[in-house]
Amino acid sequence: MYEGEGEGKSHAFVGTSRESLDNAIRAAVHASGADHGTVFVVSQIEVVTEGDPNVGSYKVVLTPGGGR
Repeated sequence: MYEGEGEGKSHAFVGTSRESLDNAIRAAVHASGADHGTVFVVSQIEVVTEGDPNVGSYKVVLTPGGGR
């Protein structure tokens, strides 16, 4: 399961996931509502640890990129 949230006019899209980095990226792309073939740049990746040091969650910020 993943969830994403767009940051509207800032043109940055955030995705989070407790399961995987892949799901966090998918959530950010989904939040963008972008057309097929849109290119994004990963602007930021955050990894929150839980335990010793197990990953608790992932957060990804995408911004529109250049060409293909």
